[in-house]
Amino acid sequence: MDQEIRVKLEQWIDAHFDDIIRDVSTLVAVPSVSQKQANPEAPYGQGCRDALDKALALAQSYGFETRNYENHCGSVTLRPGEEEIAFWGHLDVVPPGDGWLVTTPYEPVVRDGYLVGRGSDDNKGPAVGVMYLLRAFEELGIPTRHGLRLFLGCDEEAGMQDVDYYARSYPASKLVIIPDCGFPACYGEKGIITADVVTEPFSCVAAAKAGMASNIVPAEALLAIRGETSADFGEWIQTEVRDGCTVFHATGLSRHSAFPEGGVNAIHEATKAACASGLLGEADQQALGFLTRINDDFLGTALGIDGEDEMSGYTTCTGTMLKLREDGRLVLHLNIRSHILADQAKLLKTLEEACAQNGCTVENLHASKGNYFPRENPVVDAMTDVFNEINGSDAKPYVMGGGTYARHLPNALGFGLGALPREETALFAPGHGGAHQPDEGLHLANFKKALLIFGMGILEADRVLP
Repeated sequence: MDQEIRVKLEQWIDAHFDDIIRDVSTLVAVPSVSQKQANPEAPYGQGCRDALDKALALAQSYGFETRNYENHCGSVTLRPGEEEIAFWGHLDVVPPGDGWLVTTPYEPVVRDGYLVGRGSDDNKGPAVGVMYLLRAFEELGIPTRHGLRLFLGCDEEAGMQDVDYYARSYPASKLVIIPDCGFPACYGEKGIITADVVTEPFSCVAAAKAGMASNIVPAEALLAIRGETSADFGEWIQTEVRDGCTVFHATGLSRHSAFPEGGVNAIHEATKAACASGLLGEADQQALGFLTRINDDFLGTALGIDGEDEMSGYTTCTGTMLKLREDGRLVLHLNIRSHILADQAKLLKTLEEACAQNGCTVENLHASKGNYFPRENPVVDAMTDVFNEINGSDAKPYVMGGGTYARHLPNALGFGLGALPREETALFAPGHGGAHQPDEGLHLANFKKALLIFGMGILEADRVLP
């Protein structure tokens, strides 16, 4: 790693950091939840189109060449060439959700060393950060062997149709680095499966509502059961009797479904309490008991799909959304992250068989295979070494459960800008402050350090890329 360039880059980031946070805040203020539209001018909704337009306008104001790819995504280019290193960030965000305490989702504020607002951390902050790194390379005259291009997507959180559109229509980059994960180099991602478990019609369930997105462990759930009880069901449950029903209001601790450890699934709390209420008939008790067991752990044990490998760890399975259909059937949506070596075809068959044995069917099944970037590629160690040298650590390259654009593009791996330890703060309530949580916050000191790591990582990847 060139120490002279490191010093210059660190000084440049420090001098421009207030501007970076200003531009991130500008984009955070744009509500950009992806919503599929039959409108070629805004295929993911006007909010995403507005965010894309604003981001490209920012890049143009700094002298970059920009391009809009039929409103599916855009790009910001430094030193165009046939051989390029690309970076894929995204401007769409998960739904705002409820329970914000520090600010409202689209009114960004800086407080106690954090920029708080939906998308500040995932992924508008990192996307703007990479844009500024390209600007730094240009203004400091730092040479690169390859062209550098930042892509800005609009549908990462809701299906990644944006990157699929691009990959079908345009040539692949020599190397793709995804800044939508944690340091150091992430050379693999687990497979992702989503599915709906559908029960037979219930006679006792009057209402059910929980969850706002597939990839968020829900912090709130409502389940109304016909009949009345005043029993105490523990700290996560409040009940009220209304219209001849007991309404179970469950709270929990939200997490990203790829990393459910430490979360409390409000759906599980609600169904568990209902099963313990004594209000269910035999058939309803069995059906709701099955849905409860699915969420007893986050390993898929009740479905027989649990497993692990040395490379990527264990499969996770979380029921993240619950609803009652008009025909009286409950629908529990599953978000599954299968370890890289898992046989997905076998896993899907096991899932369907377990549901059938418990009187349920599987609908809306979607499966995406995992991603693997060759561990032996020198880029993996080069970027990891940069992280360890600047961070004073001995971290190893890793595989994760999160799903990024890397699984939809050739020659792709993840690198930062996250996973630096945050300082303890009283700013956030439990279950708040993280990506996909209420009061999503970008830790500013970490972000500044991450920009230096990412910038030097780019230069090392450029140097060693075969």
